[in-house]
Amino acid sequence: MIELNNILYVSVISFLLSYLILYVFKKKNILIDKVFYSKHKQLINASLKSPPLCGGIIIFICSIFFFKGLFLLNIFGMLILAIGIFSDSNKISSPFIRMLFQLIIFLSFIIFTDLRIINLRIDIINNLLDIKFISILFTVFCILILVNGSNFLDGLNTLVIGYYILVSFFLISLSSTFGLIINPNINLLLIFLLVLFLFNFSGKIFLGDSGAYLIAFYMSFFVIDFSMKNSLVSPYLICFLLWYPAFENLFSILRRIILKQKVHNADQHHLHQMMYNYFVKLKLIDSRYTNILTAILINIFNFITFTYSYKFYSNTKLLVLGLLINISIYLILYFFFKKKLSF
Repeated sequence: MIELNNILYVSVISFLLSYLILYVFKKKNILIDKVFYSKHKQLINASLKSPPLCGGIIIFICSIFFFKGLFLLNIFGMLILAIGIFSDSNKISSPFIRMLFQLIIFLSFIIFTDLRIINLRIDIINNLLDIKFISILFTVFCILILVNGSNFLDGLNTLVIGYYILVSFFLISLSSTFGLIINPNINLLLIFLLVLFLFNFSGKIFLGDSGAYLIAFYMSFFVIDFSMKNSLVSPYLICFLLWYPAFENLFSILRRIILKQKVHNADQHHLHQMMYNYFVKLKLIDSRYTNILTAILINIFNFITFTYSYKFYSNTKLLVLGLLINISIYLILYFFFKKKLSF
């Protein structure tokens, strides 16, 4: 754990950096979210500029300042950030091109760092993962699913940031309580996310593709590293913590295949978007606050499920059971909202 003085120091510097970057990006009209402005121009003062998509840049700059011993993570993080920025600025509009670049970057990162998933507590699968090439490909696949699933979730303020705050806090708390080994830099990432949460909550800063990609990539590193260093921790704890963005991605792909739609086409049929549209339809509160309310409700659910797994971090059967319950609840809610919205 880092000391209180260091927490305050990192928090203040991160806040000032965030504010400075926000000011520069708005002043120079850099990475302004034009899609948001076109959708909400009647709700905001026309003289104000739409929020910039600079959340990922803030996280990256903070990591350069404060991460220790993670040179390769920062180098590859910069490459992932660049892909996201090209996507946000519509320089790389093709999802397949973005995923190809991601594949190359993640593959290179795994090879350089030897960060691999090697144990799923199933003998047949473990025998396959003993083959280095297969474990590398499997690890790259998992990171790809998580990174792009996180980008799918980035449609509501605080949803992605809040989710990864929960994951970071849970891992830090778990390691402190049970004496588990964890990379201390995750404490710093938690601080960065908390600072960015304030700006995102108020709608001053958005993550964009670059932010969603980078945060998920960093978190992939920390959770896989945590799993590799703690043999008592069930690998299904990691699945449990990261199930939501991963399942969102997999379910979206499966749904589009079944409906014979193009897999790479964007749509508004993700669970969080359907919840948002349903709440807007009900008109329970001002539509300006429905976005935040939906994200908070989803993350409250995730917080509750995380607490379930706290003492069962090594119990594979209970973790798998919890994972199946979460997926079942997701599917029930999905088809409920689909019926209510009539599409």
